[in-house]
Amino acid sequence: MNLPLTDAKTTNKQKIKLFADPEDELRTHRIRKGILEAGNQLRSEHPWLVKYQDQIGMGILITSVTGIIFNITQYARGKMPWYIAVPLSAFWMSILHELEHDLIHLMYHRKNKKINNAMLAAVYAFRPSTINPWIRRQIHLHHHKSSGTPSDVEERGINNGDKWGIKRLLMTGDNLLAIALRPIETLNASNHFIKAQKDLNFKDKLKLKTKLALGYSPLGNIHYGLWYSFLFMSVSKLGMKALKIQAPTNRVWRWVDKTTKFYAVSIAAPNFLRTLSLHFTSSNLHYYGDVEDGNTVQQCQIWTDWRIKPLQAFCFNFGGTHALHHFVVRDPFYIRQAIAKKCYPLMSENGVRFNDFGTFKRANRRLEKA
Repeated sequence: MNLPLTDAKTTNKQKIKLFADPEDELRTHRIRKGILEAGNQLRSEHPWLVKYQDQIGMGILITSVTGIIFNITQYARGKMPWYIAVPLSAFWMSILHELEHDLIHLMYHRKNKKINNAMLAAVYAFRPSTINPWIRRQIHLHHHKSSGTPSDVEERGINNGDKWGIKRLLMTGDNLLAIALRPIETLNASNHFIKAQKDLNFKDKLKLKTKLALGYSPLGNIHYGLWYSFLFMSVSKLGMKALKIQAPTNRVWRWVDKTTKFYAVSIAAPNFLRTLSLHFTSSNLHYYGDVEDGNTVQQCQIWTDWRIKPLQAFCFNFGGTHALHHFVVRDPFYIRQAIAKKCYPLMSENGVRFNDFGTFKRANRRLEKA
């Protein structure tokens, strides 16, 4: 697969935006140019990154899926304890998340939709706690256009803009709780998103609204049914033990207990750990509420602080690289990883913030409320 060594956006005449700080347009241009140059240099030094980009994506998929299946198999055979299997699988699933993100942007097998969709399906199968990736594609592409604004339903969906507390922490690792515990906010975000789709007629917007309502179908519904059953069984057993009540011994109880526990260790718990790490990171490095529409400099900060490393391990250093993606969509996640540190000085000089943990107190706003 041969991709151009320049961002498609840079080949067209840029539309000048009238930001509150007119320098931000120039800052955005300088940062984008620097990231493109860093990526181009890496590709020129290693031309196989371009020539075999499709094969690299497929290799990453096969390796990650193999790693997860190995962990599941070893756990099932009693060769690997759950507390090893869960974080190891969460690590592989974090790579699958990055791969899904690249697939949404058609970075692999762009000209062969069947293979691209097959890869998306494989990634989805091992990350069923997430929104359906074919529905997410439209949501995510809009996120790039209007990050940090009321119509950014992707970030609002993971609690960006909410005040920090126990409630937000509970919702951060569980997508279904994020909907159930704030239905009005979720509905409002969906409505803003649909309203922002200016090119759709009323009938198409109605279809989009239905899609959003079914975002976690089909795999998410099954996943959360099994996950919540495991949690219910675990709490019930602890309660019975505390009250010195004999646990049921019938076949149905034992089968449900064994099945939900196996699913929890194999798929659900690793996804919970991955989701908690990713959403905690993503929802706090994206700014919300006082971001100018389309102002890339204002959209994200970068996390490099050592205290965040445990979280970064289960979201593949998302906090250290995602801001680059907002400026240059072209690069796959492994290239962003390779060039990130080289781009940091330029990004810092041009207004991108680093390790701004005051955002926790400000509910993701860039500035204190007046």
